[in-house]
Formats: sequence, C-alpha cells, structure tokens
Amino acid sequence: MKSYLLVPKESIESQARVGPRGTEQGERVLSRTTALRFAVANKAPDTLFALGLRSATLPGSRPPVSGQEERRRKGKGAKSAGTRGADASTPPMPGATVAEQTGAEPGSYRYMPLIGATMAHFYEDHTEKEARGELERDFEFIPDVVPLSFPGPVSAGQPGPRNRGMSSLAEREWPDESGVPLAHAQGIRGAGVMLGILDTGVDADHPEHAARVIQFRYVSLFPNSPHNPARDIRGFDPDGHGTHVCGIAAGVHHGVAPEVDLYVASVIESETIRTSLGRVAAGMEWLLHQFSRPENSTRPAVVNLSLGFPLMPPPGISEADYNLNLRALQTMIRRLLDSNVLPVVAAGNSGPDTVGYPAAFPESLAVGAVDFERNVATFSASGTVGRRGVPDIMGYGVNVYSSTERRCNNQAFYERMSGTSMAAPYVAGIAALYRCRAPDLTALEVRDLILSNAVKLPRSGTHKTGKGLAVFR
Repeated sequence: MKSYLLVPKESIESQARVGPRGTEQGERVLSRTTALRFAVANKAPDTLFALGLRSATLPGSRPPVSGQEERRRKGKGAKSAGTRGADASTPPMPGATVAEQTGAEPGSYRYMPLIGATMAHFYEDHTEKEARGELERDFEFIPDVVPLSFPGPVSAGQPGPRNRGMSSLAEREWPDESGVPLAHAQGIRGAGVMLGILDTGVDADHPEHAARVIQFRYVSLFPNSPHNPARDIRGFDPDGHGTHVCGIAAGVHHGVAPEVDLYVASVIESETIRTSLGRVAAGMEWLLHQFSRPENSTRPAVVNLSLGFPLMPPPGISEADYNLNLRALQTMIRRLLDSNVLPVVAAGNSGPDTVGYPAAFPESLAVGAVDFERNVATFSASGTVGRRGVPDIMGYGVNVYSSTERRCNNQAFYERMSGTSMAAPYVAGIAALYRCRAPDLTALEVRDLILSNAVKLPRSGTHKTGKGLAVFR
C-alpha cells in the first residue's frame, strides 16, 4: 500500500490571502470560513471515486479477522484470492509492522475540504499510475513517509515526588508576573474560547479534567480508511503527555485558562511517540470541522501543536520527499490562520541551532522554554531559518506541575515535566485569555498582542528568546 496527501499546487505555492476582517462600519464578529477555496480541490476525490477507490466517509465492512471463512471457501474448492492489505488469517509476528486491513477495492481516500487536501491509499500500482495521469498536473502527490513526533522527553532537573489524588500546590503555579492570577481575579478564565490539542490524547476522567465535557477524537493508525475509521469516544491517554499538556493550558485546578472548551485529537502513538502527516491532517481537519459548526463559527479558537519535523530529512528520506512534506504541513498551518485560529507550536528540545518544523514556519507562533526564574532552558531549541528567528516567544517550560495519569484503582497523579511541549500550552493558555477578553480580535491580532506585551528577557549568548516571556496584561 502507498499513501499520499494530494494537495492542489495552487494551494501549496500561494501565500495565505487575508480574508475579510471587518467592515467599514466596524463589525468585528466574523464567521469562520473553510479557509482558502481552490478551483481544482474537488477534482481529486471525484477522480479517485471514478477509479474505484472507496471513500473513507462511507464506512466499509471490516475484513474477516479469524480466517475461518477463507478456509471454508478453500475447502469447497474455491480459488484463493490475493490480499491487498493485512492477511487476516495469519496472526502478525511480534514486532511486525502494523498493516492496514483492506477490502476488495483498489484503494481508499478521504476528502478533507477544510484543509484543502485529499488523503489517498493505493493498494495497486496500476491504480496509482492512472490517478497520477489524471491528477498530477494540478496536485502534488506527497508521500506519507516522513515521521513526525513531539519533542523528545527532557529530564526535569529537580523532579518533585508524584502527587496523588486531588493534591494541590501550596501556592498556585503561575507567578504574578505571568498575569494569570490577575486574569482569573477579573473573571477572565477562557470562557467562550475553543482550544484544540493535537497530542497523545487526554484522560477525560482525571480530576483535572473530569468536570468538563471534552470533545475527543481518536485518530487511528489508518484514519483515512473506511475499514479503520477514526472514532469520537471518551478521552483516554496511555502516555500522559497529552494529559499534561491539557492540564497546563486548561486544567480546572492548575490550568492557565480553565474555562476553555477542549477539543483533543489523539494523533501520536504512546509507544513510538511518532505520527504521520496523514494522521495530523485528519486531526486538523476534525478540529476545523468542530470549530466551523454553526454554533461555533464566530467563536475564537487556539490550537496547540507540540509536534513537528526535524530541520533536516531523516535517514532514508529523500530531500525532495521531505520538502514536499514540509510544504504540505505549512499549507495546513496556513489553513488555521485563514480560519481565524491561532497555531501555537513547541520549538523543540534539542538546544541551540536545532529548530524544526512547523515552528520554523512564519505562520506559527513558536515557543521556547524558560524556568520560573526566567532562565532560558538549556534544551530549548532556537536558531534562524532564512530570515526568521525562532522562537517568537517564551513560556514556562521547566518543572511545570500538571496532570498525568490514573491507576487502575482510579488514583490520579500530578507530575512536574519539562520541555517546550510544556511551554507551548502555557502560551496557548495565555492566548486563550486574550481571546476571552476580546473575542472579536483576529488570530493575527492576538499574536501581535502576545508579542507586544511580552516581558523582555536578558540577552542570551547561546539562545534566541524572541520577544521575551509571554504574559497576560
């Protein structure tokens, strides 16, 4: 099976065009649109359907898993049919690559209009060749082969003991200089703002999150297949990273913006901390679909992404394929801004001169990490890509206290973790506070507000610190 993200060339090559942001009469409440419209976008799903590929929006019957039906047919003299995906009659060997179970169709696809792309899986080479003949003039065929991951784990330096149950800090985590205590005292706690998280998931029953309804989607290993559909279910997180991120941004006891509405897509596997461009695209499409519902279309929104590509191609990946993946990811980040959603991105944890993507894209609000004494974390990524300095802003990202997991007996835990993965949701929470106070501001205006209100940091000889520490004022 070969998987590609089909993106219109005009979409990937054009810069984002700023849409209407008001009227001469000063109207500022804007309906969320479906980002940019491109004339050829519908051509991909129409062509793939004509070639016999099955739409993932029309669930297909699951292939047999026991193999009994196949053996029964063979016993009656039937010829054995070839399989295009996983052979359901043979249990996978331990450690073997997980394969997609497929039906009899030559492939499958999912049209994602809100990000302007189509994900296609081809089970037969001749079908891919036909599709290329029909579509390659207008679409980039971007191979879904480059792994994304969240920034690697970082030692907290001074880890505190695990806190059990509803254990609270003697003092609130966020210092007065952050502006968070002041915002909360003024009743600004994120109400009315939608916060999207793309991560390992969230434990919806952790005490830090159980008091709210969390919209949650599990994006499967094969999210664009009709046989392995993504599912909207009760939130879970076998890793704890996503639960920690959600707790920093929006935890009801310790979060920066505890009254936001959370939308969480689980797109990263806990075992490998890896994901794919296709899974991130499916998660982002789901977020924009939720944000664009009639009841949500005028509400302000922020998305936190603690994931990304490295600056250079991974081993075994050609530079051409890598650049295509980067351009597609940048196009998706643009879609967020075009839909009036602010993308907040972790810069990475590999130290100076190690900036990755999407933090390096100018459309991202890239976040580095400082400790609570305003010292830049040694692991915080920084550098220059073209003329762009990264990060744009800093957030608290060392020994940050937040929710992690629960045990089988329902005993809940809080832990301190470090990383730009922790700094980014702090900044996302700050953005949510600004959007709560002034919901008519656009995403770009909120970005400018965060940068202009930052607390300046001492110059560092090794790290870039952008405009300084993000605070609410």
